[in-house]
Order: sequence, then structure tokens, then C-alpha cells
Amino acid sequence: MIGEKPRKVFFLLIIFFFLIVFELLQLLPLNTAQAVPSFKRQTGISCNQCHTVFPELTPFGRSFKLGGYVMSKTGKSYEFPPPLSGMMQASYTDAKGLTSGVAPFDSNNRETDGLNLPQQLSLFYGGRIYDKIGAFVQGTYDGVSNKIFLDMTDIRYSNNTIVWDKNLIYGITLNNSPTVQDIWNTTPAWRIPFASSSVAPTPAAGAIIDGALDQQVGGIGAYAFWNNLIYLGAAVYRTTNDGITRPLGVGTVTEQVVDGAAPYWRLALEKRWKNHFFTVGTYGMQVDIFPSGNNSGPADRFTDIAFGAQYQYMGTIEPEDIPGIDDEHKAKAGKYIITAHATWIHENQDWKASFPLGNTANPSDLLNTFRMDLNYYYRSPLGDIGGSMGYFSTTGETDSLLYSSNPVDGSRTGSPDSDGFVLEAGYRPWDMTKISIQYTIYNKFNGASSNYDGFGRNASDNNTLYVVVWQMF
Repeated sequence: MIGEKPRKVFFLLIIFFFLIVFELLQLLPLNTAQAVPSFKRQTGISCNQCHTVFPELTPFGRSFKLGGYVMSKTGKSYEFPPPLSGMMQASYTDAKGLTSGVAPFDSNNRETDGLNLPQQLSLFYGGRIYDKIGAFVQGTYDGVSNKIFLDMTDIRYSNNTIVWDKNLIYGITLNNSPTVQDIWNTTPAWRIPFASSSVAPTPAAGAIIDGALDQQVGGIGAYAFWNNLIYLGAAVYRTTNDGITRPLGVGTVTEQVVDGAAPYWRLALEKRWKNHFFTVGTYGMQVDIFPSGNNSGPADRFTDIAFGAQYQYMGTIEPEDIPGIDDEHKAKAGKYIITAHATWIHENQDWKASFPLGNTANPSDLLNTFRMDLNYYYRSPLGDIGGSMGYFSTTGETDSLLYSSNPVDGSRTGSPDSDGFVLEAGYRPWDMTKISIQYTIYNKFNGASSNYDGFGRNASDNNTLYVVVWQMF
């Protein structure tokens, strides 16, 4: 019988075997329209123009998104064939408690299967719909939950005008995840790391704006960006369990039922000095949510206020600085990019409904989340090489009922405090392929470093090795 470690190695080799086969097929003569994503087909522009390493945006990519995804190499009001593309993620996770099974094929224990083949399959409508209306719509199959659902969706109308002799880009967005409409990588929808394990243990506490409402709400908002300097946006969200927003939550079980409307705001300032781009801003929302299982009556109130900053350097290395470079590669002289992000989220939790029901020990709590990361990318003739280092921290008030003792995901102390580091190395050998190796280190998990759950599990037991292969097509 094959042991645990050899089996994991065997399945890991399978991932890379399929990757090699897939990439060899890409070297065969193929029609361009079949081999590249929809944004590239629509614009005729290289993916490197819009992304550092996808999905992080460059300044040009931010302009393309603000413009409603409608920039095109043709003068038509619509795109034909429709701007469709796809993505596959296959991953391997090594953490204590995971099995050597393969999701989605091992139906009895998909949530603990270390190998996800696939972790995710997605189909995108990405580009112009008609005239000044465009969209980024993602439909996803999740290999762990074995479900299909409408993922990140952002449908836009955009236009521009002149205000005080400066250009003003303005528009309307219809979307299903707060912060998905944002163009910087400091907000939760697009934060680093861009991919993470679907089966590894994660801390119990998180702010509502930090992904808890994704695909469970639908909203409409407006935005304006003046003089490439001042960005202002606002939106109002409602739950997708019924009403006109229901189509935006197709396939997602609504666990967070919102009472009424939830306002969201965003303000940012971006300044450019030659190849240096610096952004600082704030965002947040206030939302009333019924306790689990309720659709009416008293609701708990969450007020999130966040601040974030991003630095991006788009640099180049001249060909003469690379010893021995030949004429063939002069046009591909290496480019290096540095980005850094920092985000702080403060959440006030008013348990107006949950405290009287005995679901929380305190009538109110607070939660603070802090993240920062530094990333480096080098574009060489052999592909894009990069890496990142990140730190994360969640702190809050002790609440023995809100954070109770349970194996693996519980808290012995009733504290939500967790912190640690994420290290990642990435390689993009081809335009549409990315391979990442990520290691997460926990100093503290759910309130303690040792025996944090009351059942003998330490924070370091949740340290996670994660290998993921992205393939766009």
C-alpha cells in the first residue's frame, strides 16, 4: 500500500505532468483568437501592458478598467466573437490534517484533500458589451465545494469629459462583491496573495468587508477619477437572497442576510513621479445583518473603516546593462517592477440582535486587521520571475461565545488574535501561465501560539505549503 508521503509526491508529479503537456500543446501552431484571453484579443495589446503579474494592474490596466473594459482595436460598437476567455487553477496543499485525496474526485473528504484538480475552473466574459458598456463577469466551478456559481462580477458604463481643463473619467458599476470595482490592490477583492488554499485552516475572525459578503450582495454605484489624481466612488448593496439583485448571487448560498441597504464608499489620491506611482486612500461600509437563520427582526450592525496605500515602480533595464545580450532579445530587455501595499481595517461590531440571543458574550466588539506586502517582478527573456513577502495581523476583543473552543478552527482563549507571514515565489514562463509556490507561517492563531483550540493544536501546525498553477486561455 502506498504511504502518505509517496502518495503526495505522486499526485504532485501529476500536476506538473499535465502542465508540461498543456504547455507543449501551446507551442503548436494555433489561431491567435483561440490562444489568448479576451482583453488581449479585443485590444491587441500585450497582457504585460495591463498587468504586472496577473491579476495585479499596471497604470495602463487601471485606465482600461476605469474606462469600462471597452477599449478596442476596432471601431465597432460591439465585439464579435464575444469576448470570452477562461482560467484553470490546479493546486497542492501541505498542512497538518490534510489527506492525500484528490478533489473533487474524493467526494467523502473534499475539504481535506491536499490535491485540488482543479481547484477552480472559470469562464469569463471580459470586454465590451455595447458602445460604452463593458463587463468583467466570472463564472466559476469550485473543485472543493463541487459547485458552480457566479463569481466576481463588475458591469460598467463609462465616459469622460473635461472639468476645470482636466480630464474626468466617470461611470456606473453594477457588481456583486464590495471592492471588486476598485482599481488598486489594497482592497480585499484584489489583495495579495491573489490565490490561496481552499482547504488549509484559516483564522476564524475577519471583517465583513474583507470578503464575507462576496457574491452574497448586489449593488450599484458611481465613480469619478479626475486628472489622474482624485478618485471618488460610492455604492449601495442589498442581499441577493431575493429581489432584483438575486441574479448576482446565482449559485452562492446567502449566509449573510443584509437588512435593507448597505452603503460603501471609496476615496483615493494617486500621484505619479516619472515611473513612480503612489496611492493613498480610504474605503469602508456600514451593514446590518440578521443573526444566522433569521430574515427579519433585530439585526447586528457592522461599521468598517479602512485605510490603504500602494506604491508601484515601473522600471526598465537597458539592453547594454545585460552582458552578452543578442539582437533577438534586445526588444525583450528585462523590466523590473516593484510594488508595495498596506491596508488597515477597523470594524465596530454592535451585537444588537446576537447579544440578547446569547450568541455573543459582549454587547459590542471590535476587530482590527492589518496587512502589508512587498513584491518584486523581473521580466526576462526566459519569462517573468518574482516574489513577495507579506505580513498579516488580526486583533480584537475577547469574546468567549463568538470565538469558542473547537478542534482546529476554535479558540481556547476566546480571542480572535492571529498573525503571521506569507512568502511567495512566482514564475510566468509564458504570457498566460503562472506557477506560484507559497508558504504561510503563523505566529499566533485564534488567540494563542500553543494549544490555541483547547485540543492540543499549535499555531505552527497550520503552517501551509501551497503550490498553484494558473492557466489562462
